[in-house]
Amino acid sequence: MRVNRATSKSVQGTASLFKATEVQDLSIHPDGRTATGSVNRGGNWELARLDLRDGSIRKYLRGDQSMLSPRYSPSGDALAFQADFEGDEDHDVFIIGGRAKEPIKLTDGVADNAHPEFSHDGQTIAFVSNRDSDMENLFTVGAGGGPIRKLTAEDLPVRDFAWSPDGRRIAYGVGIGDDDHISVVDVRTNKVKKLLSKKNVEFGIGNDYGANAMEWSGDGSRLYFTSNELDPYNIGELDVVTRKTRWIVRSRNEKYAPQPSPNGDALAYLEVVDPDILLKVKTGSKTRTVSPVDGVSRIPRWLPDSSGLVFANGSTVRPEEIFVVRSARPRKITRLQKELLPMNRLAYPELIKYRSFDGRRISAMVFRPKNDGRRAGIVIPHGGPEMQSVNMWDQIVQVLVMKGFAVIMPNYRGSIGYGRKFLHLHDMDLGGGDLLDTVEAGRYLVKKGLADENKVGFWGASYGGYLCMLALTKAPEVWAAGVSIVGFFDYETELENERGFLKAYDLKKMGDPVKNRDLYRDRSPIDFLENLDAPLLMIASARDVRCPPTESRAVVERLKKMGKEHEYHEYPDEGHWPRKRKNLKDMYERSARFLDARIPR
Repeated sequence: MRVNRATSKSVQGTASLFKATEVQDLSIHPDGRTATGSVNRGGNWELARLDLRDGSIRKYLRGDQSMLSPRYSPSGDALAFQADFEGDEDHDVFIIGGRAKEPIKLTDGVADNAHPEFSHDGQTIAFVSNRDSDMENLFTVGAGGGPIRKLTAEDLPVRDFAWSPDGRRIAYGVGIGDDDHISVVDVRTNKVKKLLSKKNVEFGIGNDYGANAMEWSGDGSRLYFTSNELDPYNIGELDVVTRKTRWIVRSRNEKYAPQPSPNGDALAYLEVVDPDILLKVKTGSKTRTVSPVDGVSRIPRWLPDSSGLVFANGSTVRPEEIFVVRSARPRKITRLQKELLPMNRLAYPELIKYRSFDGRRISAMVFRPKNDGRRAGIVIPHGGPEMQSVNMWDQIVQVLVMKGFAVIMPNYRGSIGYGRKFLHLHDMDLGGGDLLDTVEAGRYLVKKGLADENKVGFWGASYGGYLCMLALTKAPEVWAAGVSIVGFFDYETELENERGFLKAYDLKKMGDPVKNRDLYRDRSPIDFLENLDAPLLMIASARDVRCPPTESRAVVERLKKMGKEHEYHEYPDEGHWPRKRKNLKDMYERSARFLDARIPR
């Protein structure tokens, strides 16, 4: 058998991209010496102990379920976490430690129960659940088990929350945009008081970078929050008695995740410096950057004695590592990437701006292959849609770059990171202007000589998978091939079958499906499949509750009848995004093989 040496080398290099241990979340032990994280060492997500002095990691708890969101009790003798089966997002809350030597399930297997947080006396755990009317609200359960109590009755999803220091109140954020508000609920009486609510204003982006969008001051008199009232997200401080607010961190960049130090002397937060996310600390009138100045920093956690912070940082050419910073420079304490990466073949992003169909400037990252003789390119828009492509580790980019593709990742209108006005450009226009922005990203590659006209492909997942199908059917002349992963393709059936918080979002952004039926149909790519010219790979997951596999299966049936060139693969043991490393690796390499074979050299 003849061996293609170039291909063999490429496969070896690609395999090394999937060898890092990943850390999704961290909870610092009250002793400040260790942390427990949700980690993936190449199988599924498990719980592991991290030594904050030498960075060593040792196994703590694993099983057939994905274990996420670990949280220590105030004493540190117990740990709460959530777990689901094969990514179906029907989590249950568990506790281990103290008298419980094995995990004890505190919830009852009904619906999705997530983000457990201990009260400050360690006796109660609050969590978010859609167990009532498929809409996320706040619930509590005793740390030792017992009845589950519903605390709130919101019509829109509760996104994140924070216990007050005295354990009597919980502040929480509600909404999907425009109708956002911040409220406080009395845990004993269930009495709710709305604290912040303004028309056409968002409050908080929670959990995207691993930290809450709001936190209490140490004495419980104030609440730190984020808001885009002044266009970019700034950090404000709210007096919970007088309800007066003041801006304490304000600039043209978006800021997220305000984290006051335990002693109240400093405030840590994340700031977007496109395409990077930096960790900064404000002490008095002085502010300093405490993270590396490139890449994405996330999951910031103060050490219990306020002496410093623990956080994760990585970039498009560096898998994430855990850092500790005190008074000096940040110190990398882990070595999560065990194998050497083919650095001479990886690409670092160039931040560019291109003009879209209406003259608006769109920010994007461009990755140039080391050998650009192929003159082919791939457009990769983010999902969400209210997300942002940033300088963080994502193997799909480097897998494609190593095959000679130039890659562009556009932050189309509706993305976060560029202010409120830009964020709302897609209102009542999902699949409209944002689609045209991504089409223009493909044309940009051609204009700049990075790709020939017949050598541009599209790769997208989730909302990006939806945009992929729209692009291939509404601008078929642009594309040589496409890969659509866990997307949705018929707005009406998606609305019928998706989770409640997504339904609320779509109704807000697209309006009533009866009154606006023409808009729903125009933005449903399943009705335009006759225009498809490019070969298409579709990938779905059997346990996906966000973009159910029925969306992909319906398209595949039509493509078969039409005789359109396509391939389809479905993961039977995954939800919306692969939890198991083998499936993630397969998905990325399957995508790259398809595009490599279908796009001319």
